[in-house]
Parts: sequence; C-alpha cells; structure tokens
Amino acid sequence: FIAMCAFERSEKGMVYFMKKYGFFGGSFNPPTYAHLEIAKNALDEIGLDKVFFVPVGNSYDKPDLQDEKHRYNMLKLMCVGEKNIEVEDIELGTKEKMQAIDAIKKINNKYIDSKNYFIMGADNFAKLPSWNESESLLNNYNLIVFTRGEYEVKIDKENIKILKIEKYKDYRSGVLRELEKQKKYDEMGKYTKKEVVDYIKCNWEKI
Repeated sequence: FIAMCAFERSEKGMVYFMKKYGFFGGSFNPPTYAHLEIAKNALDEIGLDKVFFVPVGNSYDKPDLQDEKHRYNMLKLMCVGEKNIEVEDIELGTKEKMQAIDAIKKINNKYIDSKNYFIMGADNFAKLPSWNESESLLNNYNLIVFTRGEYEVKIDKENIKILKIEKYKDYRSGVLRELEKQKKYDEMGKYTKKEVVDYIKCNWEKI
C-alpha cells in the first residue's frame, strides 16, 4: 500500500505521505454505470484514495444540457453506497465559461495538501492540443486518460496514466437521453442506478 502513496519532503527534511485524489470532470448528462466504473478503476488501478465527480456548470456549451442542480443531484444519488467516490461542485454556481485549465487550477488551489490527478476520456485527450495552455496541461499536471471503444492512447510520459475500461464501454449518456424521450424508464435501469432513473422521471426538464 505504501508503495502506491505519493510522498513529499518538507522543508525540515521530513517525509510525509500525501493523499492521492482523482477529479473526473464532465457533463454527466445523466451519469451512467460507465462513469462509476471509471471512478472505481481509477481507485483500484491507479491507487487513488478518493475520486470526485466534477460536473460542469450551466455555461458549458453542449446541446440538451440539463441544469447543473439536476446533474449534481443525480451524481450524489450515484455515489450513495460507493466507497471513496464523491461529488465536487467547484464548477457550479458561476456564469463564467470555465476552460479545463481554469478548473484544474481552481481544484489545485482548494486541494493543496493532496497529489491531484485529472481524469479524462481518450476522445477529449485527443482534442487537448487545441485547448488553452495545452503544453502546460500535458507537462505540468497529473492526468489519467481512460480508453474505451475505438479510442486508444499511446503516450510515454510519467505524469500521464492510461486506464483501459472494458466493462460498460458502450454505456453513454446519450442512450439514456434517448430512452427518456421514449419514456422507456425500465430499460434505463440497465444503464444507471434505479435512484437516478427515479430522479429523471420526476425532474428531467425539456430543453
């Protein structure tokens, strides 16, 4: 266990162990078992102490995006009964459009006593060179890139970990949104927790 822990040396030369936290950003519109599987794999395979889902705010430019309060509430329901998986609302409640680097810096400023990893899909990682401060993201931050389906990542950098996801690899939020339009709530239970399905039945807003 100790071998997987991050450690730092203080100014006095004493070695202390840091917690390792993962921050999984996304719209989670709505959350699926695939999202949960990615968090669990990051805990087990990377040796993280905790994973936080980090939903984007309402300013995020994406079609059919549900209000942030609903996506946050669904994630909270998703985390019930799960060990070391929580929700972080650091991107919510602001009108500013937050770039990835802005969110990462904001998280690092809040979680200053942990070694922080930022979890993203291979599809987003492929777009990273076009993002603001892309060189800094690639070289100065700890990234966990998960692959599933047709997306693969081949990169040899100490600060970038690759996580291969096999289970639930075809479970996507868009499938749940389409099933909601058809009112096929029983079928939705295949892709996400019953509590999330019940919440969607009562709160899903037409956009």
